[in-house]
Amino acid sequence: MKKNKILKRIVTMSIVVISVWIFWPSMQKQQITVNKSLITTPLLAEKKRLVNTAQVNNLLEITSKKITSNDSATLVAKAYAAELSFPSYSQPLTHNDFDRLKPNHFNPQSILVDDEGTQVTAALSKYRYTYPEQVLATLTGDNIDNAELQLIDLNTGRTLLSSQFEQDESNWYAQFEGQRDLPRQLQATIKARVNGKDITIALALKYVDSVATLEGFNSVFNQEADMVMQANLTTRKKGLYRVRANLFDANNQPIAHLVSKEKLNKGSSHINLKAHQSVLHGKQAPFYLSTFSIELMSPAPGKPKKYGNSAIKKYEIKGFEVSSLSDIPYQPSQQEQQRLRLLQNMAEGG
Repeated sequence: MKKNKILKRIVTMSIVVISVWIFWPSMQKQQITVNKSLITTPLLAEKKRLVNTAQVNNLLEITSKKITSNDSATLVAKAYAAELSFPSYSQPLTHNDFDRLKPNHFNPQSILVDDEGTQVTAALSKYRYTYPEQVLATLTGDNIDNAELQLIDLNTGRTLLSSQFEQDESNWYAQFEGQRDLPRQLQATIKARVNGKDITIALALKYVDSVATLEGFNSVFNQEADMVMQANLTTRKKGLYRVRANLFDANNQPIAHLVSKEKLNKGSSHINLKAHQSVLHGKQAPFYLSTFSIELMSPAPGKPKKYGNSAIKKYEIKGFEVSSLSDIPYQPSQQEQQRLRLLQNMAEGG
């Protein structure tokens, strides 16, 4: 009996590991900002942590009773099979895909100042900045007397830049001018006087030098079942680049998330973004691309990837006929088919 329980646990863990391995390329890394203040409520935080732990344990217990290892493998296999209806370079996009629609979003940080419910909220205009962009911060709330924005080197604790907040009709604003070669580990710190109390709010951010610039696109063309958009880049370092963009229709509705990877040399380079016919049918033209992301992938473990910037906000696709594309369904690669068969065999208990 004990051996059966152990075997079930091993099978379940194997399914989880394989699921992560299969879906890992499409997972979005979400940045989490850190909020620290001089005002803390440790007892409340500990109580909340205990409640959350109990809820998670209860959920795991219920799930383990209701779902067998075969059920888990079946669910994963079905999800992966559905994903293979579309090529990995041209995945459907909806309003629910917030991380892809707003990949550089900054989550505002709010803290309570006192027992009377006085609250202030701080935010940056984005999480990651590329030189020479300005860093813009906002502070909202009642009874704010004054505030200062500081850029801190986390390795040394040194204040690199500082700026006083200025007030308009409803909010407080402060900004830094961009600088080259800033340290990798940075933090924006807001020191404010609110309702007679001094508070500190720490905001996580990145400020990077661009390794490549998206300059624009050549004319769109068709290639079998794909609408192809050739991007023009100026690269300042050679390596494996990944370019991502979102495709929208004439009504500003999201259609697809497009991804392309290619090794590029330093200088003028090109990389093709492709939209498969399976995501285009029934969509209203003219289409356009937006939300560009340029990344130089990590060359080795432990080395961070680097980022580029875009000289354009939007690329409009004019005069393209979707009817010119082949209507042949997407055929998964041999590797994708092997992964699917592995999951299906596990679901069948093989």
